[in-house]
Amino acid sequence: MTQFVEAAQTADPSDIASLNSAIAIERAGIKAYTDAAATGLLSKPVLAIASGFLADHIAHRDALMAAVRVAGATPTTDTLKLTYPPLKSQADILRFALVVEEKAANTYLSEIPDFKDRRFAELAASILGVETTHVALLSNALGQATPYPGGFMPT
Repeated sequence: MTQFVEAAQTADPSDIASLNSAIAIERAGIKAYTDAAATGLLSKPVLAIASGFLADHIAHRDALMAAVRVAGATPTTDTLKLTYPPLKSQADILRFALVVEEKAANTYLSEIPDFKDRRFAELAASILGVETTHVALLSNALGQATPYPGGFMPT
């Protein structure tokens, strides 16, 4: 976190814009998991995992907001708008969570090459790893996990 805050002290405006985009997606994740928990449809074990994912999104948002503030800018209050499908079952919620996590992972993946300060790229890559872990766990829970491809992903 210290390295991230140090980078923010001399951040390029385009890097701050990218951080604010990431804040908006993290807010969407927070909202999605909060809304999912409020449905009462999640079993205790699934709710525990969803709560962990929620905590991850909160930690990411807070770190990103801190960096934006250190840079002398104002963190966005935007939340990426998500289109909610009907959430009538735990499986519906898990499928929706998978979409949210894939969107978050894709956001970080697309931002990494655009950061002027490589320390921000490293942080985004770190968060990307967490988001892809969420994707893998949700895919597995939904029975959508693909067989392990070995040391490299197919291209």
